[in-house]
Amino acid sequence: MNNPGLSGTRPRQARQANTAAVLQLLVQRGPLARGDIAKELSLNHGSVSRIIEPLLSAGVVRELAEQSAGVGRPRVPVELDSSSRYAVGVHLGLERTTAGLIDLAGHCVRTRAENRDPADSVATLRQAADLAAEMAGSAPGPVLGIGVTAGGEVDRETGRVVRNDVLGWTDVRVADPLRERTGLDVVVDGNVCALLGAELTFGAGLGQHNVSYLFVGNVAETGFLSRPADASSNGIIQGGFGRLLVPGLTDGGHARFGERGTDVALLAAARNAGLAVTSLTDLIRLADTDTVASGLLDARSAQVALVADTVYDLMRPDMIILGGSGAPSDRWLEAVRDRVETTPPQALVRPRSRGNPLVAAAAGLVVRAFFTKGTAGWVA
Repeated sequence: MNNPGLSGTRPRQARQANTAAVLQLLVQRGPLARGDIAKELSLNHGSVSRIIEPLLSAGVVRELAEQSAGVGRPRVPVELDSSSRYAVGVHLGLERTTAGLIDLAGHCVRTRAENRDPADSVATLRQAADLAAEMAGSAPGPVLGIGVTAGGEVDRETGRVVRNDVLGWTDVRVADPLRERTGLDVVVDGNVCALLGAELTFGAGLGQHNVSYLFVGNVAETGFLSRPADASSNGIIQGGFGRLLVPGLTDGGHARFGERGTDVALLAAARNAGLAVTSLTDLIRLADTDTVASGLLDARSAQVALVADTVYDLMRPDMIILGGSGAPSDRWLEAVRDRVETTPPQALVRPRSRGNPLVAAAAGLVVRAFFTKGTAGWVA
């Protein structure tokens, strides 16, 4: 990791930053002995001990059995206790609200989904608050807070959905009713920012600093982690690529990705071709035996490859995570890898965060803050 420790002139801030560095190192590399932590972070042994002891007392980390190195004092590794804290995640989707509970490693303890009328924002948020309270009440340990994700334009600072055309929402305050119902802190962010944050916290992007996330589903959005991380509150910038021109799925023309490359467009093309499919999963399964389905997926892969090349040419990320409805398919990932021209194929990866992706991403907003802020506010 080789990140220098922060000693500076502000001891409290330095301790917080160093605590965050220790926690993130344990997530990436743990369990580790104190000496190894000190070496990796360029800290002295005393500083590491002053960081570890409060975490041990709070149960956030735990010591393992001593390991004899043959010479000198035995080594005592420490590791993150993922079951010491929990976070609630709530995803506000088009047809249903889904809530779940995850631990510090991103493991999903339980989830529950309820259908709803998306046009009724008041009833939706009341239902979401009830689900979040239920999840928090079922947690086997302390709950850090609630993370909420939604599509469209989201103002993280005020906890509101500024605009979501799919839901028909404009200027809806999301955080307030959940906070009032549960008494917990609430973080609200856009789907792609949260998905990328989860991958950085306990998924494919763990330990990475230059990552893009391409979400290809009913919408076409991208998230990018920038360094230095001062462009937004969490260092992630969200945007869209729906305006990029790509080849059509069934003809030789070009059109915007948002019109010809989304799941809606792909499934419409499949039905126009006489295929009885209702989801991308159906189309992927059918492609094993049907040349029309296979051809449509190949055409979609060519579109996504062009988008990936454009992102790579502009930003030169070390990693591009391909997420969305096609993410579980190795066939799709390999097809995109085969068609990229400037993007190194190995830079394209699938998401690796566990459980329901958007629920884990929502709860991950809270877990990531817990790690990156050095547990300030949670651990004395």
